[in-house]
Amino acid sequence: MKKEIMYPALSEKDYGCFRVSGPGLANCMYVAARAYVNAKIKGTDMIAPTWRKISIGPILRGERDKRVYSDLFYDKGITGFRKLWLLKIQPKRLVKFMGCGDYFTDLEPHYKLVQEYFNGIIRPKTIEQVATNGLLEDCVAVHVRLGDYVESWRVSLDWYKGVMENILKINPKQKFVIFSDGSDEELQLLLNIPNAERAFYGNAFADIWAISKCKMLIASMSTFSGWGAFLGRVPILFNKRNFPSVFSGNVPEAVIGDSTELPKEFKAIISNSL
Repeated sequence: MKKEIMYPALSEKDYGCFRVSGPGLANCMYVAARAYVNAKIKGTDMIAPTWRKISIGPILRGERDKRVYSDLFYDKGITGFRKLWLLKIQPKRLVKFMGCGDYFTDLEPHYKLVQEYFNGIIRPKTIEQVATNGLLEDCVAVHVRLGDYVESWRVSLDWYKGVMENILKINPKQKFVIFSDGSDEELQLLLNIPNAERAFYGNAFADIWAISKCKMLIASMSTFSGWGAFLGRVPILFNKRNFPSVFSGNVPEAVIGDSTELPKEFKAIISNSL
């Protein structure tokens, strides 16, 4: 009997070398990671994910990152004609993975395998701008999701501002790096805060990678924030969160609602950098 093959289906409309619609990068990373972990555990093969995405939303919204994801990663797994053959002729051999699963809950026990997977597929060019910045480890990352989020999913800029100001009360020299799909005008309230600047490292994954190098993250309600924290074991502070915990208790993580007061473990992170 032939072995099953793990298939990370990033869209129902997967044409082998590109896909139409489907989730954004962060949610696709769950699918690819689960397929890889299962392939490793079961000792079988995996189809290379179809990262390249055709989507007009980011173009219509005028976003800097068009979310095509075509050149971020090397293909790892079955590609080319064999991939198409399996998708179209032998789909019964495939174990199909779709959706976010249990988010980080089922990946956390296999963190080293997940890290191995992404370390193995990143093209050097994808993160070259991050690699030249050795100062991120002293920065607090701030992720603000605006562009495609309805109002109820957005986190108030006043909350970010309050948390950042409370950090500055502990360490007036603390630097902040703001990652966002919003405009400078939308983010002005945060950009006016001392030691705050925004960054864009050329593509979505590079920004996730940059967040993973920071010492702490003030997060949005997006899984984009979650991946930045997860890959670098970065302490993460949420206003609200609609997915399970990122960590299993071994890295500081808190959901504090509209309070802007830092939990004591986060105060210690800022204090220890003095």
